[in-house]
Amino acid sequence: MGKIFIILMICYMGIFHIPSVSQEHSIETSNESVISEFELLPFQVVVDKTSLETGQSEKVTCYVVSAVDDFSYSVFAENGKISNKHSSSFDYSRPREELTDTINIKCTDRTTGREYSFSITLFFSDHTLGNELDDLYINDYGEEG
Repeated sequence: MGKIFIILMICYMGIFHIPSVSQEHSIETSNESVISEFELLPFQVVVDKTSLETGQSEKVTCYVVSAVDDFSYSVFAENGKISNKHSSSFDYSRPREELTDTINIKCTDRTTGREYSFSITLFFSDHTLGNELDDLYINDYGEEG
């Protein structure tokens, strides 16, 4: 039971985290309503945020998981790069100079015409600062610690 709880907490903290979700109706008026957290969403976006934010990976494959058969999606990143876009996945590469980024995904259920927007905010660690501190530590004492 304890292992299941830990796995669920890890999933909640990074891998399946979708901070902002909204539903838009594709009627001429651009009415937008926020999805209740208890409402079942027909789409999920799966991203391994932890490996990106900690610097373990510069690029990850993101998956759009859908409960509907006929759907489409569009995606863009404010600072990073989107590549290899397929019917239910795409690759995201983090920006070199920026410490934050936001991936925006819009999924459309073609049967009902409903649109769902997802925003995934990423905060990257600055590895150059850590490397500079390591260099200072070695230079000050002439040897590693």
